[in-house]
Amino acid sequence: MSHDDATMTPRGSRPRNQPSQGPLSKGETLKTRRWALVTIGAVGTMVAFAATAWACVSGPAVNLSTVNAQPGQEVTVSGTNFRQPNPVTVRWNALDGPVLATFDEPSNRLIGGTFTVPADARAGNYVVIFSQTDEQGSLTQLPIRALLTVTPDGSAAPVLGGGLVAADVDRPAGLVIEDNSVSGATLALVGLGVAGIGMFVAGMAALFAGRGSKAPVAVPARR
Repeated sequence: MSHDDATMTPRGSRPRNQPSQGPLSKGETLKTRRWALVTIGAVGTMVAFAATAWACVSGPAVNLSTVNAQPGQEVTVSGTNFRQPNPVTVRWNALDGPVLATFDEPSNRLIGGTFTVPADARAGNYVVIFSQTDEQGSLTQLPIRALLTVTPDGSAAPVLGGGLVAADVDRPAGLVIEDNSVSGATLALVGLGVAGIGMFVAGMAALFAGRGSKAPVAVPARR
C-alpha cells in the first residue's frame, strides 16, 4: 500500500485540519436571534425618543406686562423662541384684526415692544395676536395668542372665566380668518414615534417569548 493510500481518510469522514462548515447549533441560533431582537428594540426606542424630542421643541412664547388693562393703556411685550427672521405684527382680537404695532425682526430669537389698547375697547376678555409674514404676506410662523382683560374706568371687572369678546362683524375680511391645520412635518414625526414604539414593543415581546420557550429534547441516535 502506497503512502497516499495510507493517508486517505475514510469515506464520509472530514479531514482533521478542515474547519467545520455545518449549521449553527440551536443554542447559537437562539442567541443570535435574541441579539437581533434586542438591536431592533434599541433602534426603535431611539427613533421614538428622537421623534418625540423633535416634536416637543418649544415654540414662540410672549409675555405681557399686565393681563388687566384699561382702554388707551400701553402694554409692554417680551417674546422668546421666535426663529423666523421676519417682523412681528401685533393684531387685536382676530388673525386679521386691527394692527396695534409692528415689532422689528427677532434678535437672538427675542422680540420686544409696546402696543396700546384700543380706546374704544369695551370691558371683556380679548386676545392679542402676534404673527410673522414674508414679503408676499404668507405666514412664516403660526400666530401666537395672549389673553388680555380690559376694564374701563368706573366699570366692574369682567367675570373671571367669561368668554372672549367677538370680533367686529362689520370689518372687511382679511386674508386669514383662522388656521387650525397641522403641518405635514408634525404628522410625520408623530407617525415616526408611533412606529418606533411599535418596533420596541414587538422586539421585547419576541425576546421574552424566546426566553420562555423550552429547549428541544435531544433524541438518542440509533445504533
